[in-house]
Amino acid sequence: MLQIESREAHGRALALTAPAAAMGEIDRTAEIGDLWRILWRRRATIVWTTLLLVTGTLVSCALTPPLYTATAQILIDPRDRQVLTNDINPTMVAPDGGVTQVESQARVLESAGVLTRAAAATGLDADPEFTGKGEIGTLVSDLRDWIGWPEPADSVTDREDRLLRNMRKRLAVKRADKVFVIDIVFTAKSAEKAARTANAIAAAYLADQSEARTEASKRASGSLTDRLEEQRERVRAAEERAEAYRSKNDLVRSNGRLVTEQQLGEINVSLSAAQARAAELKARLDQIERARNSGAPEAINEAIQSNTIGKLRAQYAELVERQADLRTQLGARHPSIVAVTAQLQDVRTLINSELARIAQSARADYERASASERALAKNLDRLRGESTATNQAAVKLRELEREVEASRSVYTSFLTRAREIEERANIDATNARVVTQAIPPQEKSWPMPALFALAAAAAGMGLGTGLALVREYANPAVLSRGQLQGLTGAPVIGTVPNGTRRRGGRARRAAQAAREAAGALALTRLLGIRGGTLGTATSVFVTSAAADGTERRRVSQLLASLGEARGLQVLMIEADLLGPEATPGLLDVLRGDEPLATVMRREPSSGVRFLGVGRPKRAPTERGREARERFLAEIGRRFDLVIVDGGAITENPQAASLMPLADGVLLVARLGATSQRDVADLVEAAGLAGHPVGASLIVTRA
Repeated sequence: MLQIESREAHGRALALTAPAAAMGEIDRTAEIGDLWRILWRRRATIVWTTLLLVTGTLVSCALTPPLYTATAQILIDPRDRQVLTNDINPTMVAPDGGVTQVESQARVLESAGVLTRAAAATGLDADPEFTGKGEIGTLVSDLRDWIGWPEPADSVTDREDRLLRNMRKRLAVKRADKVFVIDIVFTAKSAEKAARTANAIAAAYLADQSEARTEASKRASGSLTDRLEEQRERVRAAEERAEAYRSKNDLVRSNGRLVTEQQLGEINVSLSAAQARAAELKARLDQIERARNSGAPEAINEAIQSNTIGKLRAQYAELVERQADLRTQLGARHPSIVAVTAQLQDVRTLINSELARIAQSARADYERASASERALAKNLDRLRGESTATNQAAVKLRELEREVEASRSVYTSFLTRAREIEERANIDATNARVVTQAIPPQEKSWPMPALFALAAAAAGMGLGTGLALVREYANPAVLSRGQLQGLTGAPVIGTVPNGTRRRGGRARRAAQAAREAAGALALTRLLGIRGGTLGTATSVFVTSAAADGTERRRVSQLLASLGEARGLQVLMIEADLLGPEATPGLLDVLRGDEPLATVMRREPSSGVRFLGVGRPKRAPTERGREARERFLAEIGRRFDLVIVDGGAITENPQAASLMPLADGVLLVARLGATSQRDVADLVEAAGLAGHPVGASLIVTRA
């Protein structure tokens, strides 16, 4: 690159010597901490994507016809009302508490039978909202009509299918956990229609359940009735078999028992009584005989109870008393005493005769009892023989009778159950009721602009973030010092905070102090100063991407003011030819039209000399080349630091001719904002101009 002669004399090189290393490729990687820089750089993509989605959502909500949702509630108790003690429907609750049964009933609410009944009750079967083909179907029909392609006529089945499909789309059956209350949620374009249909579905469900139970009862009753004739025939056949066997074996019954069994029992009882009677009479006869043999026959019970013997004993006692009196008065041989004694002997004879008669009567009674006992025993033996043969036949008879009783019991049970179930069909034991009637809603349920806008905003931010990351991947920005150094192949001499977004005097002063400190460090590295003053002038060509022009000018001004603050003579040259001025400047000096002293001005705030772009007129001549050499020699003598703001060399047409004015090229880039592709283009343009980038400086947001 072109050097100033005085610098060649001192043999001192600028610290911006470009390394020989080749430039790196674009680095598309990023760390987690760099994401916020990417999103901030691409914030416009995120914002516009979010705004477009939210706007589209709100417009769609405004154009969408409103829908209204009504809710009816049904309580379904898995335990049926116990109207009859022997019901055909189960009353026990399942081990899961009846939740499965209630869930099954919730599915019944969505069945075709319930929905068809509700549609017929509310007139939905003739409502175009539910029987129509929808907006897309209508559009297709209109298109077919327009092109002259006739559409086949709808069948009843097609209309019913569309009705059920549309009703199921608008119906939601919900049940909260651990409760038996089912919510019937229905949506329609009219609030009244939504409430009316929800209530109709609840009523249709209750009616369907009642009819289903009635139908089940009728089917069960019909099945039992069909079996009654068979059971009746079975009973009749069993009774005929039993009666035929009874007649064949002469098994006559009386009061539920066989006659032979009754006779055997009666004779057995009579025999026992006869035996007891005979024993009693035998004991009586023996007693009478013992009394007669003992000489005291009057002591027997029969003698005591006999009136005749009682009278005779009284007469005998009277005669004994009279005999005693006569003996006392007349003596033992008196005729009266003899007559009384004869009378006593006659009475005694009568008593003995009466006792003999009693004994004879007792013996006769005993003999009759014994004869009766023997006769009964003989009959008992005969009946026992007959009973043995009868019992053998009765075994088969009892088996036949048990078959008759079993058949009769089954027949009676079938008949009774059929009558009960037939009556049960007229009783509704369903334990379900509507606990909340649906009322027309006051607010629409669809669309929901606020919710949809919020969802669209979230989706837009997500989509915008994705698009931002895709755009960043396609055109990545400089995210770190390493990336910038890899792209330029030159060292990064510093990082300068922007500080322009700080508000408040104290914040601005603090940001300015940090900016000046970072700039001073960068200037030190730029000039290679370790202390003291410069012995020769140093010139720097500052460039950047076109989008970083503002930051490039601020960095140039910062370096110039900091050099002036160090006591250096600083000249700042505006060399960006994209915006030429109307006043004389650099171009006029290089052409030799104006001397440097007349076109250079001093900045009052910093004391830095400033040289504008000037007025472009024609190509340099031989005179211009002499003026250029004089210009370089003069700034070498008068200034210690020359900063050339060369603009974006990829867009500045005179950049290649102006770059030899400086000792090195300094690239300014914004962290997280400058495109790596722009940096690569700048590095390539500088290399092609023969003045590669010697160093770079990063500007960050404060």
